[in-house]
Amino acid sequence: MNREMQKDWGIYRLKDADDLDVSIHPLAYSILYTATDHLNIIIKDKSISIDPETFYFLPPRSSFSVIEKYKKAVLIWFKPEVFMDRLKFLYYITNCFFFQNPLGVAAKNSFIPYKFIIKNYARPLQTPGANPLIKRNLLANFIEFILIRAQLDFDPGFESGSKNVYDQEIANKFSKLLDEEITFNLVVSYYADKLNITKRRLDKATQIIYGCSAKSLVTGRALDKAKAMLRSTSIPVKNISLELGFSQESNFNNFFKLHIGMTPMQYRINANAIIFGENTALS
Repeated sequence: MNREMQKDWGIYRLKDADDLDVSIHPLAYSILYTATDHLNIIIKDKSISIDPETFYFLPPRSSFSVIEKYKKAVLIWFKPEVFMDRLKFLYYITNCFFFQNPLGVAAKNSFIPYKFIIKNYARPLQTPGANPLIKRNLLANFIEFILIRAQLDFDPGFESGSKNVYDQEIANKFSKLLDEEITFNLVVSYYADKLNITKRRLDKATQIIYGCSAKSLVTGRALDKAKAMLRSTSIPVKNISLELGFSQESNFNNFFKLHIGMTPMQYRINANAIIFGENTALS
């Protein structure tokens, strides 16, 4: 495996590992799951044994090594960008106790069988050529499910920190501003000026509350707006690109493909194929 995961998300069965050093992207969260094995890892020079039927949650900057290949163990990783359209849940992820300990937090799995995880999540998410939009949403739903169920079982009386009241206020105002803007603007300083704060202060607030930069949030909202217009309207791509603040359609095409994995037109064809139940969606 010995790689830095560059995608926004992924799922990997440890029995397929070709190298046992795991380098997760610095901004990515990760979740290890082991079914029947005791999973042994080394993180920050400490040896940790994870019991069978356990989810093990690791915050960003938590690269680790596994002692050996494991037949029934799964690694899931994701960047905050996966939850840009679910900011309340992104806030929970950033602040919940599961992702606070740099050495990880274990939660017993009493709610989802291993076979169900493999059949309904691991295999579909690893299927080459499957629609990336569907795969991304499937992963997000899976992460939400296991975190909520683990929270209910663990129930440590977690409450979000009140010390970040001002940061929460800034983040809320920024999110509301993004929702209310008629003409989109991709420049972060534009929003900082409207909020009468510096770009640096805005970035600090979004990092504390959502675990990502203001630029990431702007990008996420721009992509959400673009996808909505591509799905539900026949507005030409050129017009969409202008509304999102791109002076050239080619720049918008490159931006969209970089983040979504397909061009705007390919996305529109996929979306229409899903809506109308056609089998012509592009991979």
